[in-house]
Amino acid sequence: MDKRYIYAGIFIGMLLVMALITVILLFTLLWNNKSVNGSKLVIDHDGGADDAMAIFIALIHEEYFDGPQVVALTTTFGNVYEPQAFINTQRILNIAQRRNIRIYRGSQTPFIDGIETDYYYGLDGLGDSCEAEYEPILPQPDHAVHALLDLSIKHEGNLIIVAIGAMTNIALAVKMDPLFISRLSKLYVGAGFVEGPDHQDAEFNAAMDPEAYYIVTKNANPNKVMVVPFSQVYSSMNLTRKWRESTLGVIPTKMMEVQNCFERVSMSGNYTGWTQLDPAVMALALNDSLVEEIKYSNNSIILCGDKRSINTNEFTSVSEANVALLYSGNREHYQELLMNTFTAELDQT
Repeated sequence: MDKRYIYAGIFIGMLLVMALITVILLFTLLWNNKSVNGSKLVIDHDGGADDAMAIFIALIHEEYFDGPQVVALTTTFGNVYEPQAFINTQRILNIAQRRNIRIYRGSQTPFIDGIETDYYYGLDGLGDSCEAEYEPILPQPDHAVHALLDLSIKHEGNLIIVAIGAMTNIALAVKMDPLFISRLSKLYVGAGFVEGPDHQDAEFNAAMDPEAYYIVTKNANPNKVMVVPFSQVYSSMNLTRKWRESTLGVIPTKMMEVQNCFERVSMSGNYTGWTQLDPAVMALALNDSLVEEIKYSNNSIILCGDKRSINTNEFTSVSEANVALLYSGNREHYQELLMNTFTAELDQT
């Protein structure tokens, strides 16, 4: 046989083997990483039961709904002090069986002064002694602020940040690099009130570090930053406690079992409604069909005097605004999302 045919056959065989290896590598990468160029998600949180639910929602959406890949959790203070938030982050990831997610420890104190935690979710933030045992996860060596900056560069245009605690880490990132927000796909700020008859005081997350909130909104623009105020979640996405306990709460999964325990302190009060800011912010970040009405605002916060930490809003056009503000959400769609999320595991069996 002509040697040219032999060499040609060997060459074609090598090409086929290389093509097969390439296909296998790409399949493995896609399987483990969901999508090469897909959205990435960082959750900046303060370690409470509401944060736990928000994190669970994000992880379930990544696994079952092709949601953004959760690339990091960053810790701050609020519901608990940051050292406890770090402990709680480990507990949450152990329960979710996602120990592979990197934890970056963040700010422990506000820029100047804030408020004390109210221990709304218990002394440990997670219902006190619920699933207290966990296998330790070492934090990454970098501070959360450096991680936020590095990830915004690495995933420029694809990185979503959901900030559901004090805004200190986000504000420090802005101060260190004024282009930080411009590189994001979106920043969701779960904080603040739109002043009204039911909300004339300071909102918890905003009041934790008013200067940080001021820095973030001062450097924001409405194409990149959506503020989700607690007042608007309360007025348009509030669910009943009865539904939370007897419908959502009876879903027979490990995550819902521990989530019920995490909320047992907050659920001990005599309330008829169930309003949780952090899961609502995460739901809005993952599914924009929950958005009913957005208003564009020059949004800020008062830093001095007896109205310190009170939010201000000057509603205006998109060209004059600094943030897009969630003014109302769809209660029914939110309820449906929660049910679909926490039953997703059951649907796979």
